[in-house]
Amino acid sequence: MWRWTGFLQKCCYIAKPGHQRLKCSTNKGVLIKCSKRVPLVSQKTPEITTMADVPQKVPQFYRRVLPDTCISFYSEEGKKIFREALDSGHMECYFKLAAQFRTQDEPAFCGLTTLVIALNALEVDPGAVWKGPWRWYHERMLDCCVPISLVEHEGITFNQFVCLAECNSIETQATKSGTGGTLEQFREKVVEYSKRDDAFLILSYSRKTVNQTGDGHFSPVGGYHPKRDLILILDTARFKYPPHWISLELLWEAMHALDKTTGEPRGYLSVRKKTSSHTEQKDILTLFKISPSFDVANVNVLSPGISPLISQWQDWLMEEYSEQENQEKTLEYVVRSLNDCARSAADEETVLTTQIDVKCVGDLSKAHACVVHQLLTNIEKVPFFEAVNKFLTQNVNDHHLASFGRVTSNLSEGQEKCLSSKLTIAHFVVMFLMSWPYEAVDSKVMRNGDMLVRLVMKVKSECWENILNGESNVLRKQFSSLLKLQKEKQSNRKKCACHN
Repeated sequence: MWRWTGFLQKCCYIAKPGHQRLKCSTNKGVLIKCSKRVPLVSQKTPEITTMADVPQKVPQFYRRVLPDTCISFYSEEGKKIFREALDSGHMECYFKLAAQFRTQDEPAFCGLTTLVIALNALEVDPGAVWKGPWRWYHERMLDCCVPISLVEHEGITFNQFVCLAECNSIETQATKSGTGGTLEQFREKVVEYSKRDDAFLILSYSRKTVNQTGDGHFSPVGGYHPKRDLILILDTARFKYPPHWISLELLWEAMHALDKTTGEPRGYLSVRKKTSSHTEQKDILTLFKISPSFDVANVNVLSPGISPLISQWQDWLMEEYSEQENQEKTLEYVVRSLNDCARSAADEETVLTTQIDVKCVGDLSKAHACVVHQLLTNIEKVPFFEAVNKFLTQNVNDHHLASFGRVTSNLSEGQEKCLSSKLTIAHFVVMFLMSWPYEAVDSKVMRNGDMLVRLVMKVKSECWENILNGESNVLRKQFSSLLKLQKEKQSNRKKCACHN
C-alpha cells in the first residue's frame, strides 16, 4: 500500500524482468492500473516535504528585454540614430562587419565569434578548409592558444583574445581600462575606427554595468553617433539581445569592471590585417601546428611537461657561443644541444604536432597532399635535416628529439599511414629550428641565439622555398604571441607577489 507522508512520498517503482512496467502519474501521485498485476519492488528515497525539494527544470528563455540603458537597433529610434550616424560618416565600419555578422554557436563563444566576424570582415585567409573546398573562419578553428573544449565552458579572457588574434595574422593594439588611456582617448579611437572599414574596434566589457544579464562580453563596434555619443554594439548573442545603441561613457565604465578570472580590468583593442611583403596566400599552415602543450589557460602558458624544455632552450640561446670549425660542426653542436634540452620534457608531450582540416574524415585531398609533399621536400633541403638524421642514426636508442613533434592521433587511419611513412622526427626538429622567434641581443659577445639567427638567414638565402617560408612564418608568429603572453603572466605574478 502506497501512502502520502507530508506533501509527497517519492518512490521508485521497478518492474521485474519479463513483466509489463507500471505507469505512474507524476502530477497526481496515483498509479494507473495496467492490464495485469506486476510484482513490484519499492526503493524509497528521502521524503519531499516542500516544493523546493521537487527537481526543477532548467530555466528557459526566449531572448531578453533590453534594459533602458540600451536602444534597440531596429526600433524606430534605433533606425533614426542609424540614419543620422550614416549621414555623419561614422558608419563605415558597419557594412563589412554586418556582412559577416553571425550568432555565437555556444553561450560562451562571444569572444571567438567576435574574432571570427573581424577575421572574415578583414578578408584574412585562414589557410584551412571550413567545409567542402571552402577556406573560411569558424569558431572551432581558433584553437592555437586555448582548447575549444575549455572555451565552451569558460569563454576567453582579454589576453587570450589578443593571443588568438595575433596567431591568426591580425595586428592588434590593446588598451586595458584603468591601466592606460583616458575616456577622451577612447572616444577618439571610436571616432577614428567608425570611419574605417580596413580595421575595427573590439570591446571587452561587463554586461552587469550596463544593466544586462550575465557578465563578461566581447563585441565589435558597429558604428557611432557623435552628437548623442552612442556606440552601436553588434551583439553576437543574438538569441539574447539584438544589436543596440549604448552610451560611450557607460561602456567606458563597463570596461573598467574587473574580470573575475584574471583580477584585471577589461578594455578595448583595434584589429587589422597584418601586412606582408610577400604573397599572403602562402602564409598559411598546411601540415604543422603548435601542440596543446602551449595553452594560454595554463598558469605559465606552457604545460609542466614541456616548460622545462623551452626554458632550457631559451637559456641555451643566451649562452656564449663556442666557435666551431665549420658549418657542419656548428649544425652538430646545435642538434646536440637541442637534444640535451629535450631530456627534461615529459615523454607524452611535444612542441609541435600535425594539423588537419577539422571537418576532414577521409584521406588528404590530392591538392593538399601535393602541398604537403612539397613542404617535406623543402625541409629535406635544409642543412639542418641531414645533421638531425646523422645524430639520430648515431644515437638510435639514446635521443630525445621526438619531444619536438610527432604525428597527431586525430588523423584518420588513412592519413596517419600516409604521413607516418614520410614525416620523420627530423622534419619536426627542422621546422622548430626554422620557426623559433629568435631575439637579437645587443651584446659584444656572440651568443648561441645570434649564431642561429645568422645560420637561419643563410639557409633562407640558399634554399628557401615559398611553402616552407609561409609555414615557418605562421608558426613563428604563433610562438611569438604565446611567449609574449607567457612573459606578461610571469610579470603579473611578480607584481602580485610584491603586493602580498
